Amino acid sequence: MQTLFHFASNKRLPEILTRLTAVYGAKRQRHDDPLEQLIFSVVGEKTPGAVALARFHHLRQVFPRWSDIRDASPDALIPTLRGVADFARKATILPQILRAIEKHHGLLDLDFLADYSVEAARQWLEALPGVSSLSVAATLNFSSLHKTILMVDDDSARVLRRLRLVSPSAPRSALDRLIVEIMPAKWRARETRSLYFGLSRLGRALCHQGRPECKTCCLATLCPTAKQGSATLLNFPSDKERQLRQHSNANKGANKKGPTRKTKAGP
Repeated sequence: MQTLFHFASNKRLPEILTRLTAVYGAKRQRHDDPLEQLIFSVVGEKTPGAVALARFHHLRQVFPRWSDIRDASPDALIPTLRGVADFARKATILPQILRAIEKHHGLLDLDFLADYSVEAARQWLEALPGVSSLSVAATLNFSSLHKTILMVDDDSARVLRRLRLVSPSAPRSALDRLIVEIMPAKWRARETRSLYFGLSRLGRALCHQGRPECKTCCLATLCPTAKQGSATLLNFPSDKERQLRQHSNANKGANKKGPTRKTKAGP
């Protein structure tokens, strides 16, 4: 059973969802089976959708049963995955994921997560080898589990920050929880699924990493950043870029101190 704790609802979110849905449509379910959605998400991560779907279908043709993938060697899986990002790493972790599920649950399925809270289901999936927060959110929200969780990728995160729905300094890994806290109490999986779809599409089409195209954006009148004018727009770094920047600043701070002077000993 899902338990949602809501703070003050952001009044812009319903209108944001309405406008995004009008322009980009609503997100449709592709995989009802939670395990199928998980494996597809892992296979397709950091890969264009059409390529990911083609490779996933090829994988299932060659290995039609989950137990076939569980027992396959990485070398046997690589030819079916070649073309997706990090295909060698994914060929290694896919059998590990399936073995871990079977070890902890006894079966190769994830339907039992329907009885878990969002947070408990999230933690269970995040404990699986090589499963990212993106794949966890996709599994819980896009499948028949219908959990009220928001998937946030780099494109949707950029839009959320520019809309000032979250702090520009908030890490991407925290954004889904922050939005769930301020969304309307009546929203469930359908709304969060469509919100992600619209935000991500908008981020790729108009709200670019560098200078966004605010004049043609359906959310321009709701966006504080757009109202400031494009000259003052910020270029939000990814989580990895933020970590590298912090590391670089720490090194600069250490260098400013300069070398330690040695004091000559007296005669």
